[in-house]
Amino acid sequence: MAGKGRGLAAFSFHVESLGITRGSMPESRVGPNPLFPDVEFKPVPLKVGDDEDYMLALKQEMRGTMRQLPHSIKPLKPKADVERYKEKYQRERQKLLDGDWTPGTSSAAKKKPIKVSVKDKEQVLSQLDELEKRDNVQSDEEKEAKKEKEGEGEEEEVEAEELEDEEQEEENDYIASYFEDGDDFDAGSDDNMDEATY
Repeated sequence: MAGKGRGLAAFSFHVESLGITRGSMPESRVGPNPLFPDVEFKPVPLKVGDDEDYMLALKQEMRGTMRQLPHSIKPLKPKADVERYKEKYQRERQKLLDGDWTPGTSSAAKKKPIKVSVKDKEQVLSQLDELEKRDNVQSDEEKEAKKEKEGEGEEEEVEAEELEDEEQEEENDYIASYFEDGDDFDAGSDDNMDEATY
């Protein structure tokens, strides 16, 4: 019945038979493990020289060229659920950077000016003058119509105010006639005496 019950832990066999004694147990660690453990094999140092620099520059140039080729597919960024304010401007900036824009050329320089003859200019000017005259005549008529409407509008406002005053008096009559003189609201009712009044 060894090992059952409370108290000291007891084994059903002798620990000394395994070769473990109190002094042979590993010590407990007090501090953290080292950040960089010792490396058994040291890395080979990099070669430095003109040949290696040339190969590195050549490799970087080749990578850049491969990224700019049409068959190079750029990974799509996952679309966010919420669009940030700055993302709109970042996309526009990226479009400008991706485009084949070269300094000194612009879309305005590519457009050719349209030549307009003297007859066409005179015709356009005469049409504009006619439209201006029509507009002046219409604006005068509109001013007269507004003055007439303002006179009528003032009369309507006075009538509307009188109607509102009459309606307010009628509403006040209802309140005044609801309780006759001398009657108090719920003053004489003794029906609910056992209930508390708040």
